[in-house]
Amino acid sequence: MGIKHAKHEKQDKREQKGKTDNATIKSMTGFGAGSVQTPYGAITAEIKTLNHKHLSIASTPFEGIFLLEERLREVIEKRVLRGKVFVKIVRDAANQERPIKEVFINDNLVSVYLKKFREMQKKYSLDGNLKISDIINLPGVIEQDKDNREETMWPHIKKATLIALDELMCYRVKEGEKLAKDLAKRVTLMNTALENIKKYAKESIEEYRGKISAKMSEAADNKRNTDNVRIEEEVALFARNCDISEEVVRLGNHIEAYEECLKKVKCDVGKKLDFIAQEMHREINTIGAKANDYRIANLVIEIKSEIEKSREQLKNIE
Repeated sequence: MGIKHAKHEKQDKREQKGKTDNATIKSMTGFGAGSVQTPYGAITAEIKTLNHKHLSIASTPFEGIFLLEERLREVIEKRVLRGKVFVKIVRDAANQERPIKEVFINDNLVSVYLKKFREMQKKYSLDGNLKISDIINLPGVIEQDKDNREETMWPHIKKATLIALDELMCYRVKEGEKLAKDLAKRVTLMNTALENIKKYAKESIEEYRGKISAKMSEAADNKRNTDNVRIEEEVALFARNCDISEEVVRLGNHIEAYEECLKKVKCDVGKKLDFIAQEMHREINTIGAKANDYRIANLVIEIKSEIEKSREQLKNIE
């Protein structure tokens, strides 16, 4: 009784792992396999996952049993949130102790057939003997018990599937760690570029002021009238048209939220990160359109490049 309880407890823990799986970034691509020995031979479950916007599960019918797909879906949905999932269940019957479906001879019906044949042989004076092949091919002689293969095999298939899921999740977590490191590196590059944009945005206004002042001084040397008020108006107009302070603040907030998502992973983190990346892209586009400085333009290109690379990686995050 104690051993049986321990087995159920172990299986329950596997099924509950889905709650803790969500605490880390996971790749949507992966592979896992699990095998169990049964009286009916070795059962092997293979699970492969690929990128997909939603959860899509497909399985090949196991020895003609189509209804297993729904049960497999229920088990997989507890562990996998997104991705295209392919499940394959196979049985190696080489060392089976007994068949899944029992076959037996209907002895009563065989007796009836033999009796009728003898009567017919005697009545019509017929020669010849019946062969076993003749008897076996008669209707109803060979019978199979009720088709309960699904109920018989499901506990073994479920166990193999849970083992395969454990291996799959380990694979996806390892790949997810690599993706998280890459994304974190790109966040650092974007933060550095954004700080430089802030610096160059202030410098560009002062540089423009200097250019206007120089032109005014040149005009004074040529005995033309100079107007300090006009200089300030020109500088103010330039600053207003090229003001990117709001966009810079918003972009900084988006990058901070993005970084926070990477550190505190929650359900559907891939979708949330992609949404934030879209907002980042919108702000950097506005900064690029408004800024009138070649240095800022170059930094805008750098940040856009990092956002695009990040979004490509996000397509593979659950």
